[in-house]
Amino acid sequence: MNKLIKAIESTILIIFVLLLIYANAAYYFWKQIVIAVVEGYSMNPLLYEGDIVIILPSRNINLGDVVIFKNDRGEYVIHRVIGIINCSGKMLYMTKGDNNQFLDQVTFIAYRSSIECPAGKLAILQTGYLLFDLNIKRVVGNAMRGISEVNIAGKALQLDGVLIKISGLITR
Repeated sequence: MNKLIKAIESTILIIFVLLLIYANAAYYFWKQIVIAVVEGYSMNPLLYEGDIVIILPSRNINLGDVVIFKNDRGEYVIHRVIGIINCSGKMLYMTKGDNNQFLDQVTFIAYRSSIECPAGKLAILQTGYLLFDLNIKRVVGNAMRGISEVNIAGKALQLDGVLIKISGLITR
């Protein structure tokens, strides 16, 4: 039994090392972020500080996806897409941390990196989360705001709707 456990541990370690090598090579050659270490508590209970998430560079973002985007301070943020706006052909994504009370677009962290879509240009609005309040217009004015697709680095790897993560390897 001990040999089986050691073999499983060794296999997991080898896979993890190969993943790190792949991540470094992908960043070096293609400047793509392929893994991210979670900092903070905004995505609890799905993601905890120190969890590692695999990021897939993607422009096919759907409602409910966990995405990583660059905010106006040049920091990467991992949050969930809770609304999709088509603003005159430009896709904007409304995001929110699962553990946050407010949308990113009405808080300081992403407000300036989001783009405003005036009500007259708002073509499509997809929402699907109870936490999303359509009365958000009273907070941000007569327009909707969203993160531009050019600010989105990718989305977290999910299999059949389950986010794939590595927990407990990095502690502070």
